[in-house]
Amino acid sequence: MGYIVDLTLILWDVFGSHGNVSRSGAQSVVNNFGSSGLKTSIHNDISSFIRTVPHQYCDNDVVMAKIKDLTLRNCDPPLGNA
Repeated sequence: MGYIVDLTLILWDVFGSHGNVSRSGAQSVVNNFGSSGLKTSIHNDISSFIRTVPHQYCDNDVVMAKIKDLTLRNCDPPLGNA
């Protein structure tokens, strides 16, 4: 889950807010995200979620809903408002 949310937010930042993507610009986004408190907060939220959801994960919709929630809450600008 963490990798999916991380990658989505990184790609959103790279492509959603920049008209011209350069290698150094993309690397800067990755570096900034990796050292941000946002990444820590998201992964702490996922850890908490995993501890509270039944271990079967039979309902993939619960996991997908959490991924969507984390992504939508943490996109800047928010998805749909770019």
